[in-house]
Amino acid sequence: MKRWLNVLLLLALLAVTMVLLRDHFVPTGHVCRYNRKLCLRDPPLAGADVEELQLRLRELGFYPGEAHGVYDELTAEGVKRAQLSLELEPSGVAELSFWPLLYHAEERTQGVNTEPPPGKVHIEIYLDKLKLVVFSDGQEYASFPIASGRPATPSPMGEWRVTHKNYRPNDAFGTRWMRLSVPWGGYGVHGTNAPWSVGRVVSLGCIRMYNQDVELIYPWIPLGTSIKITGDYQVKFRLPMARGQVGQDVVLVQWALRGAGFDPGEAGGVFDAETERAVKSLQRLYGLEPTGIVDESVFAFINRGEGEEWPPK
Repeated sequence: MKRWLNVLLLLALLAVTMVLLRDHFVPTGHVCRYNRKLCLRDPPLAGADVEELQLRLRELGFYPGEAHGVYDELTAEGVKRAQLSLELEPSGVAELSFWPLLYHAEERTQGVNTEPPPGKVHIEIYLDKLKLVVFSDGQEYASFPIASGRPATPSPMGEWRVTHKNYRPNDAFGTRWMRLSVPWGGYGVHGTNAPWSVGRVVSLGCIRMYNQDVELIYPWIPLGTSIKITGDYQVKFRLPMARGQVGQDVVLVQWALRGAGFDPGEAGGVFDAETERAVKSLQRLYGLEPTGIVDESVFAFINRGEGEEWPPK
């Protein structure tokens, strides 16, 4: 009996330990959400989609309030005024089909190089420039404006692969969707039913494009295509960092190791065997114990400071 009690106590201790360390090794999974049908409710609907709608209504002169992300009476009145201007029934309900009607411009942005690239394609996305560039055999072929993640929900920097593609029938993700190999959530490159958001920092982390633009490049990009995302936002580093850890800070450490001359392989956000070998190589060079763990000593050799452009040049 005592033996079984000891086993149960050990299992309970293990479970508690896993819960405490979960965020250290596997960040909370990210999922891009659909735009919801927005209407007055009790309690009121709240979220980033409400805030985005309020911002757009305010830009168009239909909503005089603050973009606080709560669908209240004032927001519903703004929707009604917009609906009246569009000769729609003033229901005060923002259906999915309502969003594209708030855009009043041409969505197509690429005027040249509309034929498929002749060489091997890879993509680079520059968050600081809000731009996606298609390369053909290493040469820039075409570029497009994007929307990126808000500061609270940033787009993932790193070296990713396209793992899944599908058509979206003009829902909140527009008309095309390409999922990336980000290990901590469901990020992708996709179209949008809110085209006014392109050129802004407003998404939940995904990369938005005009529907016509994403439709153009969609057939150019086979599964497995490399998509590199770079930026300059601040990231909190979790130290010590060791094999098995996953996250945005791991990507930046991998880039920093490469910049210091120690190749960790593809910067895919997982502290794997290649990253561990790179850390050990650095430690040996500087006379440190080759533990393969990024502690304060290792970090001092590779840290470039937060808020600078990544990856290092």
